[in-house]
Amino acid sequence: MKTIKTSFIIILTMVGLILSSPEIFSQQTADQLYEKALYLEEAKGEMQGAIDLYNKIVENKNADQSSQAKALLHIGMCYEKLGMKEATKAYQRLVNSFPDQTEMVALAKRRLTALGGSGGTGGTKGLVTRRVLTDANGIGGALSADGKYIRSIDRETGDMVQFEVASGQRTRITNRGPWSETDKSYEYLAFSRDGKQIAYNSYTKDGVPQVLIRNLDGSGLRTLYSEKGVANALPVDWSSDAGSILALCSRDKSASELTLISTADGSVRVLRSITSPKFWLQRASFSPDGRFVAFSFVGEGNPPHGDVHLMNADGRNEVVVAGHPAEDKLIRWTPDGRSLVFLSDRSGTWDIWTVSITGGKQQGEPELLKKDFAWDSMVLGFAPDGSLYYGTQSSSGRLYNGSVDLETGKVLMPPVTVTTRTGRPSQPTWSPDGSNLAYISRRGSITNGIANDLLTIRSATTGEERFLPPRLNYVSHFSWAPDGRSIIALGIAETAGIFRIDTETNEITRLADQGLFPKLCPDGKTLVFVGELIIRKRNLDTGEESEVVKGGSMYYDLSPDGREVVFQVDGAVKTVSLNGGEPRELFHGLAQNYKLGWTRDGRYIIAQAFDGPLDTASGEIWRVPAKGGTPLKLDLSIPKMEFFTLHPDNRRFAFATNEGTKEELWVLENFLPKKETINK
Repeated sequence: MKTIKTSFIIILTMVGLILSSPEIFSQQTADQLYEKALYLEEAKGEMQGAIDLYNKIVENKNADQSSQAKALLHIGMCYEKLGMKEATKAYQRLVNSFPDQTEMVALAKRRLTALGGSGGTGGTKGLVTRRVLTDANGIGGALSADGKYIRSIDRETGDMVQFEVASGQRTRITNRGPWSETDKSYEYLAFSRDGKQIAYNSYTKDGVPQVLIRNLDGSGLRTLYSEKGVANALPVDWSSDAGSILALCSRDKSASELTLISTADGSVRVLRSITSPKFWLQRASFSPDGRFVAFSFVGEGNPPHGDVHLMNADGRNEVVVAGHPAEDKLIRWTPDGRSLVFLSDRSGTWDIWTVSITGGKQQGEPELLKKDFAWDSMVLGFAPDGSLYYGTQSSSGRLYNGSVDLETGKVLMPPVTVTTRTGRPSQPTWSPDGSNLAYISRRGSITNGIANDLLTIRSATTGEERFLPPRLNYVSHFSWAPDGRSIIALGIAETAGIFRIDTETNEITRLADQGLFPKLCPDGKTLVFVGELIIRKRNLDTGEESEVVKGGSMYYDLSPDGREVVFQVDGAVKTVSLNGGEPRELFHGLAQNYKLGWTRDGRYIIAQAFDGPLDTASGEIWRVPAKGGTPLKLDLSIPKMEFFTLHPDNRRFAFATNEGTKEELWVLENFLPKKETINK
């Protein structure tokens, strides 16, 4: 009893010390405010709300200087995104008030330099970020060379769709030429420098890739290049004299070629052969005078390594510019041809950098132009005055949790929103013991580059989130391994495959080269996956594969003991032994398709119904006895529900919603010095 009393007194004393220490309490508050502000800034895009929270940290005298300096830096970044001059004031205040915070001060000085503040040269008005359009849905493609239009092709008609930047009007140039089904599959297009012609990729009825050229109205259509044995032929740029087109040609999964195609006779010249499966995802561009070609690609290594390369237009004298161990991705030449602009994560975030080029060689060190540009922003092009136009795309959605009585179907705790630190959560999945919830944080869309989605693990007890560093690209279709210490997922590490990710060390191990929706059996050596709508299993020791069953959909689940799978075919849900045999039907007719999950105790199948596309669920959730019986619809129906997952206790649940995508049009102004400055 005396020991218990003594312990109680010690605990009370510690609590009293904590509560009586405003420094400790205030710092905890500052950290919490920072997390909330960061969420508003990065996930919600609510800059003013984030600024208000950051200001509370700055004005909190008991917060440490590191937190205050960091908050001031983010205030400046938020104001930059709003295109407001207050950004300079925030950066200057950081420099003046917190000289000991060297890292934050250095970043602030870089921003002041880019904005033309006292930390810079003052030679320009300063870089300004301005939102042009809040609803840019359907606006994409490329900015015309004169900076007047943003143009793209309507896939269905072949019409040239154009958005006039000055007036905001949308018009069409009607396609008067032929437009076949194969033309609708184009992925890449490039405009001639005078804006009068376009080149785009297509495929013949036999699947042979081709590069076509036409005028904007569809007249003058001709096939420039077509070759059997080539997987892709993607036009990316025209020479200034319109005599050549730069294209990326892929002959197989591991070899690509940077190719020069003559617009006069279609003859081909290979400028650079590259053995990298991801080269075609990167950019290549002629210099404005046509003398040089710049390009970037992802090379070998984990994490991936990317550089910007520069060579003569004939393929000679290749050099790496702005070399760094980080990943660099070419954006464009500046209109004056004096600099290359590229995206890099060398500072820990995806930022815009520039490097001066003279005579095909780098001059000086690269300079940071814009912090936190966003990896997946779609660059549309430079206007003649140096303004850089780009589009952003943000996915909206939330994570919810609640509880349900699985026997009666009645909801015990209605769904409530769970606050997450990053963008739209996707594919929530409970760990086998229910202690953690894993999901993918959708920070951006998958476009021309490497996805920066984060694999997030959230504690079911504390709500604490931790992110697994992105050792893999395009992480998707993941499941927990039975031991709860690793995750099985699709991804790309040099090449695509199925990988085991250690949730503590983040080490990755390749398990197979192909397959969807991978799951690992409790024996730790049998991998189950879907290939060509066939559920297969693979012995990881021997590499031997065999067919389990032919299914009508990719969604299936593995029983907790690893002996059966539940799958669907032709609107019916069935189970079958992992060793094959005759399937047994559980039910049919409730919906067209289902996302299926086995409860941890093996008693029930949870079927989430959807009638349209795979990512559009109807919101109806059914509980079905695994041994057969009457399905019970849970008293739970949520619009826009994307993924539903039931906790191993068969009561708690979590689900994610997909609330759509928002597209905006932005411009970075004052990218280049004034002309009078250049001429001096």
